[in-house]
Amino acid sequence: MYLNKFFPLLLSVLLLMTMPDASAQKNKSRSKAKTKGKTTVISDETRQQSAIFADALRDFYAGNYESAESGFRKVLAKDAKNDAVYFMLARIRKEGKNYSGAAYYLNEAIKLDKTNIWYKVELAEIYDLMEDYKGAAKLWEDICKLKPENEYYLFTLSEDYINLEEYTKVIDVYNKLEVLEGYNEEITNAKVSIWLYLNDIKNAVGEYDKLIKEFPSEPLYYVQAGNICQSNNLTEKALYYYQEALKLDPNNTMANMAMANHYLSTSDREAAYQSLLKAFSDTQISLDEKLPFLKSYFSRAMKKPSEETIGQCRKLSQIICEIHPDRVEGWATMASLYMTEKKYDQARKYFDSAIGIDKSSYALWEDYFYCLSQQQDYASMVSQGKEVLELFPTNAVMLYNIAHAYYYVKDYTKAIELLQQAAVYSYDNNLLANIYNVLGDCHKELGHKEEAIKNWKTAQQKGLNTQDKIKQLAE
Repeated sequence: MYLNKFFPLLLSVLLLMTMPDASAQKNKSRSKAKTKGKTTVISDETRQQSAIFADALRDFYAGNYESAESGFRKVLAKDAKNDAVYFMLARIRKEGKNYSGAAYYLNEAIKLDKTNIWYKVELAEIYDLMEDYKGAAKLWEDICKLKPENEYYLFTLSEDYINLEEYTKVIDVYNKLEVLEGYNEEITNAKVSIWLYLNDIKNAVGEYDKLIKEFPSEPLYYVQAGNICQSNNLTEKALYYYQEALKLDPNNTMANMAMANHYLSTSDREAAYQSLLKAFSDTQISLDEKLPFLKSYFSRAMKKPSEETIGQCRKLSQIICEIHPDRVEGWATMASLYMTEKKYDQARKYFDSAIGIDKSSYALWEDYFYCLSQQQDYASMVSQGKEVLELFPTNAVMLYNIAHAYYYVKDYTKAIELLQQAAVYSYDNNLLANIYNVLGDCHKELGHKEEAIKNWKTAQQKGLNTQDKIKQLAE
């Protein structure tokens, strides 16, 4: 990870190893160099150790770890206080995922050179790999003091604090990052999440207040502050933030959606509706953000159908059809609304569009077939049914509905075939009663008197009164 930073260190080490120590100056004089009028003596032993170290280093970067370790240990045998060798032995252990071994050698290296930040960084990363977050955090704290401007070190320290669940310390680190970077929305959101986890609403809102102070013309920060207040029953304070956002931008989508949510919480659906009309038209807002509001208005229209409730839901659905024409939700909602009003011609058109987008939805097909049956368009049910049965070959209700359509177009043989399949897959007595009832009707039309009576009797056993049919045919 730190190869680019480690190379200068290695060069320094090699240079240091080529410089004489005190005893070498006194006892060795084979090699001499003149520097500023002084003579520097480099012993043969020092040269040999440097060469062994360099060879071991090459082996390490070539992936020959066994040979590299052998070389480093030869150096260590002659120089037990060589911190660079301990560091490289730690790197070898790390490559073998022997993290405890790596930690041991790094601690030895740090004992010999307490000022070397790269040793501490490597040890901190080893502790993180060992999931010793407490030990890692202590090292990262020291490292961040030495390099307070390094964002990577600060982020890594914050991750250890998160793992230790020391969340206020995480926020302290994020504050330092903000000093380096300036106010940053992502950092703010992270701090807000922590404050909310700690149930500190005041400080959570305060983080957005800081952004508002820094960027007073940005509506988003007012909305985000308001959302926190709204979610924590501070409705009046939420309303203040939303209104401030709308003063800056009356058509701001997020502010209007937030206001709609606020109005819904106070049961002011008309005001919410007016806000949503603006928000729903924004193509930049995903449909998933709009759907909860649409579902709320649709649910109300189904529970309390009226010109107002259906009209509001229809308008919102129309906007979604226009803005998100490739999504099924708008078309399906429109179809359901018309079906509620028993306007089956209009409903059918929207069902056609919805099914064209999503043919796999059983609920859509079920409602669509109900719509066709209300129009007595059994030919279309038969035609469409061929495709539907490929999608839902074991669905008893669908088999029954399509079989019933075949009965109405007088294809009794096909109807009997599908009804028999439906009976196999059905476990509901009411449905079974209807299946056997229509089976009896089909056999009657085909002149199979005994089969007709037999099936009607089974229908009667399942709870359907078919006595009149049995009596009439028996006579």
